[in-house]
Amino acid sequence: MAGLRDAVQAVCLRQVPQGMPRPQDFELRSLALPPLADGQLRVRVDWLSLDPFLRAQLGGRYAVPCPPVGSVVPGYGIGTVLEDRSGRFAAGDLVSGMTGWARQAVLDAAAVSPVQVAPAPVSTALGVLGIPGLTAWAGVHHILLPEPGQTILVSSAAGAVGSVVGQLCKAAGCHVVGIAGSARKCAIVTDEFGFDACVDYRDAGFLQALDAACPDGIDGYFDNVGGAVLEAALARLRRNARVVLCGLSDQYNRSERPPGPNLGPVIGARARLQGLVVYDHLAEFGQCRQELASMIAAGTLRYREHVHEGLASAPAGFIGLLGGENLGKALVRLQDCT
Repeated sequence: MAGLRDAVQAVCLRQVPQGMPRPQDFELRSLALPPLADGQLRVRVDWLSLDPFLRAQLGGRYAVPCPPVGSVVPGYGIGTVLEDRSGRFAAGDLVSGMTGWARQAVLDAAAVSPVQVAPAPVSTALGVLGIPGLTAWAGVHHILLPEPGQTILVSSAAGAVGSVVGQLCKAAGCHVVGIAGSARKCAIVTDEFGFDACVDYRDAGFLQALDAACPDGIDGYFDNVGGAVLEAALARLRRNARVVLCGLSDQYNRSERPPGPNLGPVIGARARLQGLVVYDHLAEFGQCRQELASMIAAGTLRYREHVHEGLASAPAGFIGLLGGENLGKALVRLQDCT
């Protein structure tokens, strides 16, 4: 039996959330790490990623099943290698993978990636140079296919995915309009991320503002939300428009699924709607990172990080993310990280 010295702190799922997650759905526990086997490594977790898709997973509505009650909450992290039995890494190496919400993790070496420390900070491997960046890059290059002069609409434009989508489309010569959830977020979208306009979906004049920002309709839409925002976008599609269906944050905390949007405009526009699952594009991660890192170095790609301190802050940070409180990529910096 593992002694106290082998125990590590972890945030575990106490119960499956019903509606908006609450702090009591999670609990901080001390757990024994499994013994290290051949092909595995033990890491000290330095950074954790907080992601909206986790809410869909906890509700059983994601490509990956809901974790069992009592298990460590799943999530991507960056860690420092403490011990390696794969022959691929050395103590002190930085790696990223599915660490879960814990101070240490035992991982299969085949399921982790080395983290490059330049040209951007290490934490970007969970954001703009991580899965959110790949999500944006794949959606733009494989589905949205922006062309100069086209109008592209992006929901959750202040978030880790939407902000990158918009900047990639601006680099392609498009007129880019964002949708965000407050006047402050809209200002960040235009002033920092360089969108041409941004409209607040919570404002009473949202539809009128959307018409003013996209007077001739839209050629492409990147959807992270679903619901009424998706319906508003579909009503403004131009002929042969492309729609990326990436997330459904409007549904994540609902116990019942809402009625679907009106698809009549899709038919009239001869538009194409396509779902995006980022795991289908992992083989392109290297190319994606190289291109986005080059843009960061050139000053043509900007990003924000919303950092929470300490493992115990992960549940509150996750709940705040679902409530739209974050400005940029939501992260947890563990207290014992370097």
